[in-house]
Amino acid sequence: MRQQGGGNNLAVKTGIFRFDHDTARLTDACDRARLACESIPRTDVSAYAWFDSRIQEDTAIKFHILRNFEKALENGWIQVYYQPVIRAMTGSVCNCEALVRWMDPEVGMISPGRFIPILEETGQIYQLDLYMFEQVCRDYSRMKKAGKRLIPVSVNLSRKDFLHDDLPDAIDGISRKYSVPREFTNLEITESAYAENPGQIISTVEELRRLGFAVEMDDFGSGYSSLNMLSQMKLDILKLDMKFVQSEMVKSADQSVLNDIIIMAHRMNLSVVAEGVETREQVNRLRALGCDYVQGYFFAKPMPIAEFEKLLNAQSGRTQAPLLRNPQNETGMRRVLVVDDDAGYRESVRQAFEGQYQVLETSDADSALACLRSYGHAGVSAVI
Repeated sequence: MRQQGGGNNLAVKTGIFRFDHDTARLTDACDRARLACESIPRTDVSAYAWFDSRIQEDTAIKFHILRNFEKALENGWIQVYYQPVIRAMTGSVCNCEALVRWMDPEVGMISPGRFIPILEETGQIYQLDLYMFEQVCRDYSRMKKAGKRLIPVSVNLSRKDFLHDDLPDAIDGISRKYSVPREFTNLEITESAYAENPGQIISTVEELRRLGFAVEMDDFGSGYSSLNMLSQMKLDILKLDMKFVQSEMVKSADQSVLNDIIIMAHRMNLSVVAEGVETREQVNRLRALGCDYVQGYFFAKPMPIAEFEKLLNAQSGRTQAPLLRNPQNETGMRRVLVVDDDAGYRESVRQAFEGQYQVLETSDADSALACLRSYGHAGVSAVI
C-alpha cells in the first residue's frame, strides 16, 4: 500500500491457511497461517503464501531440532566428517576440512542446510562450533597416541560466533586441553561474517592469529564484500566458493577472472584453495592457473574419521605416489622429488622451490620408487 501524498511503500506479507472446522481448531489455523507468512523470503515486495505440506514438514523438523539439539550432542548424533584437501601439483592429501553431520535415529540424516540456520537464529551455533572444534582436537589426540599420520584440519566458525568476546580464549583453551599444535587447526570464516560486523571480525581474527592459528576466508566470490575484506584483514588462506569456481570453469580463459584472483592472492602471500572440484578438466585448468590446493567430489566426499584414517594410511605407505599421475607436466617446469618422513621439512622444501620446480613429495623410499616409476624415465630431475 502507498500512503497518500507520495509517502513510503509498505510491503504486506500474508500467510493463508484453508480453515476446516472438522479438522483444525481456530488457534491451530492461525498458527499455520503465521508459519506460512514466515516462510516468505525477507524482501520489500508484498507477497502471500499458502500453508502446505512442505511448510508443515519444515516446521516439524525445526521443532525436532530445537527439542533434540542437546540430546544430539550428548549421544553423539552430531558427528565430524572429514573431506580431503589436495595439493594441486602433486595430488597428495595435505589438509582436510571438518564438516558437521547430524545422524538422527528418529528422522535420519538432517542436512546442515536445515539445522545450521536454526541454530544461528537461536544462538546455539556457538555451542555447536565449539563442540566440533573439540571433536577435531580429540581425534587429533587419539590419532597421535596411536602413531597415525596427522595433517592439518580446517574448522568452520559461524558469523554468530564472533559476537562472543571469549571466542579466542575458548578455542585456545580447547587446543591446550588436547595439546594440539596451532598449525594443525585452521579456522575458517565466511565473508558474510565480515559484512555483518567488520570491526569485531577484524579484531577477533587478529587475536586468533596472534595465538598462532591460521585463518582462512571461506566462500570467496559468493558476495560483494570479499575484496574489501581482503584489503582490511590479515589472512592466511583464500578458499574460492564452490559455485563461483564452477561458474568460472565454463567461461573461456579471456572471460574468467580466476587467473587474476589467484595472482592477486599470491601477491598478498595467501594460499588458494578451490572448492567444488568435480572433474579432471577442472583440476588440470586450476593447476595450470597456479591454484595451490583443490577440494571436491572428484577426489573424495566428506567421510567419517575411520574412512579418513584409511585414506591417510594408504597415502603414507607404498601407495603414496601422487593421486594425479599424469606424465605430462602442464606447467612446463622440471620436477623435484623430496623424500622425508617429516611433513614440515617437505613443506619447507616445497616453498623454497615453488615457482621454479614442480615439487613432488613422499615420506619413504618405497613410495619414492613408486613415484619415480609413475613418472617414467627422466620424469624427475632431482631427488632430495
